[in-house]
Amino acid sequence: MFTIPAVLTEEDVSRLPKLPDPEKVDQYVACAREETITMTLNQTPLSVRVFATTVLLTLGTAYGLALLYLYAKEVKPSRQQGVGLVEGIAQTYHGVPGETALIASLKGSMSAMIEGQEFVAFSDWIVEGATEEGYAGVAPIVENNCASCHAEGGYYPKVENYADLKQLAAVDEGIDIQVLARMTHVHVFGIPLLFYILGALYVRTRYPERLKAVIIVLPFIGVFMDIGHWWLTKAAPTWALGVVLSGALMSTGFALQWSMTLWDIWRPAPAGEQRDPMPLVD
Repeated sequence: MFTIPAVLTEEDVSRLPKLPDPEKVDQYVACAREETITMTLNQTPLSVRVFATTVLLTLGTAYGLALLYLYAKEVKPSRQQGVGLVEGIAQTYHGVPGETALIASLKGSMSAMIEGQEFVAFSDWIVEGATEEGYAGVAPIVENNCASCHAEGGYYPKVENYADLKQLAAVDEGIDIQVLARMTHVHVFGIPLLFYILGALYVRTRYPERLKAVIIVLPFIGVFMDIGHWWLTKAAPTWALGVVLSGALMSTGFALQWSMTLWDIWRPAPAGEQRDPMPLVD
């Protein structure tokens, strides 16, 4: 323990702990603040870079699975019907004039849920007038193939009894407005959240600021264009191509940010650039 004598000699003064130079401390603080603001992901400690990489891989996997689901739900059924992707989207949102919603769904997105004979049973029931007496012939199919996903309160329209199925036996007018509104609500709040997380990482890369400013808005523009074209296609099938183009824009923006961020995290740092932030004290 160091004690200060009543009278200090020059030797005693030399033994006292030296306080840091206030100007030097201010320089350290200013430098640390500047480095914190301008620090890129490539300059962060290893643990931060590993964490960011894990987040990117998770987002990439989730987005890839979403694309696979979209392929299975929209692209594959359209090919099975012998129609193009754009026409299939138009039928989904706008409907098929002269065809019932039930048959259009069984030919399209629900085609994998039934077999050929079951499809014929539904078709015969509709041709015969979709009567309640004839419903007994398709009721087992509804119970075994439809009711589990089309239950009351679920995401899809309720299909559990004759009254539910009778509504779908009417002329196909496309996706229901309430379902479209629900989809819009989910996508407006859910999809941009993914882009918020990705964008928070992308802005801390070393690419030119103007380039980042352009690329970072692409997926946001794409998602709102996509949702807007759902409603436009519901009104007129000629807008269906816009759904495809806006989805492509959204995926392009995501792919660019994802790949550029992952590369920038692990690419070699320029000569003379340190990875970890400057310490506050020597």
